[in-house]
Amino acid sequence: MSLWDAREAAAATGGEARGDWAVSGVSIDTRTLAPGDLFVALKAARDGHDFVAQALAAGAGAALVSRIPEGVS
Repeated sequence: MSLWDAREAAAATGGEARGDWAVSGVSIDTRTLAPGDLFVALKAARDGHDFVAQALAAGAGAALVSRIPEGVS
């Protein structure tokens, strides 16, 4: 069951979705990310953008970012 898809995420955030995807959960931490989750890259004490590639490699369905990290397409 889908929690959010690319079209809904773009409409809700005012951003741009790349590709056609759907996610089943949300995570801000690659250590607790489940396959199919949306990884949200927060900028806090550590910049979540530094972990986007790791999240995608771990099975994230998509990543919500404010900038595209180097090495991630």
